[in-house]
Amino acid sequence: MLRTALLALTLGLPALAAQGPRTGGSLNGPPPPLPGNVVVIVTDDTGVDLIGAYESHFVSLGRAPGTPANTPAIDNLLAARGLLFTEGWVAPMCSPTRARILTGQMGYRNGVGAVIKENDTSGYDNPGLQTSRVLIPEVLQTAAPVPYTTAAVGKWHIVDAAQLALEPQHPLGTPPGRWFGRYAGSMYNLRNAQPGAGLNAYVSWIKSYSSLLDPNGPSPCATGFPPCDVASIAPPVIRYATADTTEDALAMIATLPEPFFLLVAYNAVHAPAHDVPTGLPSASCSGYTANPSPCYPGAGAPFDQRIRCAMEELDNQIGRLLCVIDETDTTVVLVGDNGTDPDATLPPFDQAPAKGTIYEGGVRVPFLIRSPLQVPGTAGRVSRALVNGSDIYATVMDIAGVTGPLARTPDSISMVPYLTGFTGSVRKINYTENFYPNFRPDPVTNQPPAGWIAHRHVQALRLDRYKLVRKAERDHGFTQITVTEQMFDLDKGGPVDPVTGQPTPDWFEQNDLLASGQPLPLRAQRALNVMRLKLDTLYPSLVQ
Repeated sequence: MLRTALLALTLGLPALAAQGPRTGGSLNGPPPPLPGNVVVIVTDDTGVDLIGAYESHFVSLGRAPGTPANTPAIDNLLAARGLLFTEGWVAPMCSPTRARILTGQMGYRNGVGAVIKENDTSGYDNPGLQTSRVLIPEVLQTAAPVPYTTAAVGKWHIVDAAQLALEPQHPLGTPPGRWFGRYAGSMYNLRNAQPGAGLNAYVSWIKSYSSLLDPNGPSPCATGFPPCDVASIAPPVIRYATADTTEDALAMIATLPEPFFLLVAYNAVHAPAHDVPTGLPSASCSGYTANPSPCYPGAGAPFDQRIRCAMEELDNQIGRLLCVIDETDTTVVLVGDNGTDPDATLPPFDQAPAKGTIYEGGVRVPFLIRSPLQVPGTAGRVSRALVNGSDIYATVMDIAGVTGPLARTPDSISMVPYLTGFTGSVRKINYTENFYPNFRPDPVTNQPPAGWIAHRHVQALRLDRYKLVRKAERDHGFTQITVTEQMFDLDKGGPVDPVTGQPTPDWFEQNDLLASGQPLPLRAQRALNVMRLKLDTLYPSLVQ
């Protein structure tokens, strides 16, 4: 079906009729859905403050207006046709979120709690995600009733330098076939191919090939076949990193045998802030008109304006993808990897609790899903269900019809019930964290190895409207541990509305209920007791 739609769009013909949406299940044990393609889009440093659909929703609830980018593709092709989750959490940093999505495990199980640096000069051992971890593509290739083909394009950033030296084809796994079948993109954040030449890294970057994206096509490598690194320098303008990732994704959509799983991980809108080049391709389709391109903030524009222009171009490129994806056989999930860069955060949002922190500005991100499994009435629905980046794993397994022990992890809950009409929250609690350094989990117990010491572990747990933040840190001499807690009522912890007389949401976590030391109201105290118990028993601190 997808091939037909893509060909029709290319030739300017109407798409041929396709089968109707598949029927899914319910909360009480659904039959496995029929296999379908899945595309997961991950954006970088993109909080809800940058997305038009989120801005409209929160302002309608009484929050002060912000300054989002113009995002018609995400708003019209995903939010208006799928489900928009307002309470979606990921990790506050990029590497842990990517590992969480692909393994369905929180960092305390998969070992990745901090950013992996290409050249870590700190002297500490901060390893990448271990190839002993089971990833979505491995399960789909080996355990799905109909085996999937798999590919990833764009930013990887879950491998350390030592791993990459030993395994130049790292995204494909060891032995071959364990992880993705095809990969090309940036192994870390964009590396400038010509430092000092006056070009920013979005138009001058190192692209890594772990395989041929087209098995029958020419090799991009100067000598022989991948793995290799290639300098990707504009012109031509299509080498602009955001457009390049889209080009590779379109190539995969057109050539991967179905069913397929495709990870599209953009570098945008991560720094460096830059001027978007002119002449980039765009696409419009039914119900959606692309942004005029490029967005240009003007010479000498500040960082925050340039980031919003990069966001508008990212939306354009996502629109190119969404315009060719066949809605009758492909589920699309879009998620941010963490909140917005503090320097790009504008009022009423606060710069301090942004990217890198465990507060809402760091972990609450755009989280949308559009699927042929949706039943009538779900298109355009806004859901307050608690969802987590780890839930993408179980959702994909449900769509692929995978059963047995590999279909679930203790940290992953399928979102398919929301597609098929469930309006509550399957999750009763939400959890996120960050810690340093990373560790190599024991392959059986998933526990840190003997001798590993956590320098810090920052955790957050959400129960209903309440949120508990716990920070455990060692001093520099490793002789003392400091533990602090904060508690917020996200729904009713703000000031009383002078018109209605009702408490307002604590939109930006400005009212720590524990700060005064005074007794809490009964409901809040009960919630605090439960949240403390959940943290102690389900997610014990790694700082011991």
